[in-house]
Amino acid sequence: MILQIQSFLNNLGALITTKIRLLLLAKWWVKLEDSENQECVILANGPSLGQMIQDHRWFLEGKDLICVNHFPTTEFYPQLKPRYYVTSAPDLWLDDIDTFFVKQSNELFTEMNKSTSWPLVFHIPYEARKLQRWQDLLSTNPNIKIVYFNNTPVEGWQWFRHLCFKLNLGMPRPHNVLIPCLTHAINMGYDKIYLWGADHSWLSEISVNNHNQVLIKQKHFYDQQTSLGKPLDKRGVGERNMPELLTKFVHAFNGYFVLKQYAKSRGVSVLNATPGSFIDAFERVDLNRLEPLHNE
Repeated sequence: MILQIQSFLNNLGALITTKIRLLLLAKWWVKLEDSENQECVILANGPSLGQMIQDHRWFLEGKDLICVNHFPTTEFYPQLKPRYYVTSAPDLWLDDIDTFFVKQSNELFTEMNKSTSWPLVFHIPYEARKLQRWQDLLSTNPNIKIVYFNNTPVEGWQWFRHLCFKLNLGMPRPHNVLIPCLTHAINMGYDKIYLWGADHSWLSEISVNNHNQVLIKQKHFYDQQTSLGKPLDKRGVGERNMPELLTKFVHAFNGYFVLKQYAKSRGVSVLNATPGSFIDAFERVDLNRLEPLHNE
């Protein structure tokens, strides 16, 4: 009985907090296009992605591709021509951040503007709409269509969460770009969503130096040989301590279980094809076993 009361109060508090967030932050006219395809592949940037593309490019044929963050700066971007590009990282659009991140985002959007020669739909949070720098860097390319979305954290009872997700009012806490990718792919009507390069193997890359700085190697497929341990920033500035870092991971991994429930309620299968992935929410699929069937 005590646990039931505690659960009720927790959900009630989360619902009230979410309603306040929605009233203050959310836009009510977000519209995502309906998918014309049944399957998509989310290309996360984990260390495994490059090898996966080299070994299993055949699997990408006929599927919509969703890429994220700094993928457009890699050689695979013009080769694969993704249909969607999604980001939720504030350091890609904010201006009052460390100069390192401003330089990185300028290089990213300059490259996107130059190399995107096919129709691309770019999903970015509404927060970025009021900032001009990144928009100016993309303004001369008519192939890039920008769609703004609500990245408002939604919590509370399952029925309430699912309603808000379906209305594009918000999502689980977007502590990783896979959260908006999955939420949008479900809402756009894909039957099957495959995860590539979703390693999420950061726990083994954490260390603490003699100055009590918490360091993490955030390896990507394009920098796994050169990645160095460094503090994790907070929206492009500062450093996170250990509780803050681990809390961020908890929110991300928990969000996948929330989206697993949501996908099931919409009749959508989310399949993790990433070898050695730390994400334990979604069904696994082994591409090596599927390849002989593809070649028959």
